[in-house]
Amino acid sequence: MWSSPKNKKNNTIGFFPNEENLLDTKRSKSDGRQDKDTSRSEDNRTLTVLFGRLVQSVDRNTEVMHCVMQTMDVLSRSTNKTTLPDDTDFIIPDAKRSDKVVVELKCNFLKSMILIQSTSSLKPELFVQAKWEEPQLQHSLFGSKDKDSEDLDKLIPWEPKLIVMNIDGAFVLNRKTFDIRFHEPGYKCPVVIELWRFKGFFKENLELEHFPVDVQDLTISISTERSDKEVDLIEDQTSLSSINTKAFMDQEWSLYKHIETSRDFTTVEYCSSTVHPIVHAQCRVARKMGYFVWNIIFIMLLIISLTFAAFTIDFNSADRLTVTITLFLTAVAFKLVVKQSLPTISYLTYLDVYVIAALIFLGLQAAQNATMNALGHFLIKEQVQYYDKWSMVLMAIVLIVFHILFALFIYRTASKRRRIMEEKDRIYLGKREFLERYGTLPPRYESCYNDSSDDSIIPGRKMKVVLPR
Repeated sequence: MWSSPKNKKNNTIGFFPNEENLLDTKRSKSDGRQDKDTSRSEDNRTLTVLFGRLVQSVDRNTEVMHCVMQTMDVLSRSTNKTTLPDDTDFIIPDAKRSDKVVVELKCNFLKSMILIQSTSSLKPELFVQAKWEEPQLQHSLFGSKDKDSEDLDKLIPWEPKLIVMNIDGAFVLNRKTFDIRFHEPGYKCPVVIELWRFKGFFKENLELEHFPVDVQDLTISISTERSDKEVDLIEDQTSLSSINTKAFMDQEWSLYKHIETSRDFTTVEYCSSTVHPIVHAQCRVARKMGYFVWNIIFIMLLIISLTFAAFTIDFNSADRLTVTITLFLTAVAFKLVVKQSLPTISYLTYLDVYVIAALIFLGLQAAQNATMNALGHFLIKEQVQYYDKWSMVLMAIVLIVFHILFALFIYRTASKRRRIMEEKDRIYLGKREFLERYGTLPPRYESCYNDSSDDSIIPGRKMKVVLPR
């Protein structure tokens, strides 16, 4: 009935049939966790190795890029360019030259528009041609000297870095192209020609003292980022600057035909120790004053002339003074209306002077009417009528003399400038005829070359010019 110990053992083991299975399951789970931890650590090590290799690659690429930039900088500043291959597209934009380069400029106004303001904004479209000699192209580095310039157009050893000083904002249109001419007449070395076409808004201060008989200068100031020790900007000696008068269609301005250039120097604000040359190209426009003559001056003249109609009223009547005061108020109201079409400036223009003089005359007429009315209380009627008649004649003389003197003043001041501009038009046409006949202009600068034995039109070289008779 009692079982043996062996049987007990067996029965005991048989009584807990899943204990070993549970232990095995725990061991397998712990082994799985260890395997996962091991795989994670291996993945981390792999990512660390890959990241280190990536950092090394980035460092190597940075070093290579730095070496490339240094090499390009050395090549761009090197004077020996014989190592460049024949079919290279390498561009050297900032090479240095030991000599002072003379750059000839020609400015063509293609389109122009002016806005009426005390500080005007000019919006022209311009074409600027700059040319200079390039001795480095004398002995071609790319084969024969007669090689097509299209291959050489991609390697310009030097450029003047032209800028526009009075631009307001950014360019609306900005396009540059280059050309190389090896056998340009009158030049010893090949000539590089830069063709620059641009459009934008440019600042221009209007001088309105002579308004509405004023003549305005529309100026484009072209300078360079290089100093005056590197570049000398001059007017083109073989071609004249011009303006397209047919494209200028403005109802308020008339355009003169000449272009006048002048030279100047400036100090750039961000580099105050360096002086830069400037070439100013100016075209002129004259205001069409018909609108102001008929709509302002003529009407003001009618208003002040109507005051003489008040003399038909008896001096004892208050209606005479009433008529004069009414005309004065009419003139003031008219001035306020036309003020919208006049420039807002701090000084008086000729039109302002005329309107103020008209108001002063109306005030004198009112004073005369009040004086005659007052004298009627102290003098007899015949005496007051005598003074009234001659005071009216005196006021008429004052009005006529004022207009004569004012017209003479305008003729000697504002109109004189118009006559000067017309004379410059004739000189410009004569210069164009001279250029077509002789192919060059007389130089306007001193010689900067040592060799001056031969007559030439090379910039900086003295030459003999035979003027036409």
